[in-house]
Amino acid sequence: MAPTTTKTATPKAATTGAGVKKAGRPKGTGKNTKAKTAMIKMQAYFKENRSKFKHLGFKDQQKELGKEWKTSSENPKNQA
Repeated sequence: MAPTTTKTATPKAATTGAGVKKAGRPKGTGKNTKAKTAMIKMQAYFKENRSKFKHLGFKDQQKELGKEWKTSSENPKNQA
């Protein structure tokens, strides 16, 4: 009878990608960067001014704050 051999699985090295730099654009220079910063500014504006409309429900607060935001000087679209 021939001797039987068994293969043992050798563990593969874990590839976590740590320290590996991806090719492409540097972080923060994507085409949606302006949109993201505008959204952050809008959210901050809403948070600061929500107390003006605390007598309204959330949905109505959002509507009123949106109207104010469109004409606000903090809105990047209104800054020439």
